[in-house]
Amino acid sequence: MTRNEETVRVFEAWDESEFLAARLVLEAGDIPFEVEGEFAPVSWGPTAAAKILRVPASRHDEAMRALRDSLG
Repeated sequence: MTRNEETVRVFEAWDESEFLAARLVLEAGDIPFEVEGEFAPVSWGPTAAAKILRVPASRHDEAMRALRDSLG
């Protein structure tokens, strides 16, 4: 993925297990991605921050299809 290539959001994870599952799907499909954000401590409550997975805009449809097929 090049620095000036536009990326789009494909997945928002609120806990580590769903983040890792989605990340593995993208890695298995050889789809490049970026991670945005961090998980907040549980003590912050239900409004804690999420991790966002972003892919190149040109791979958006492929990534969404792979995530849908693998994660339901």
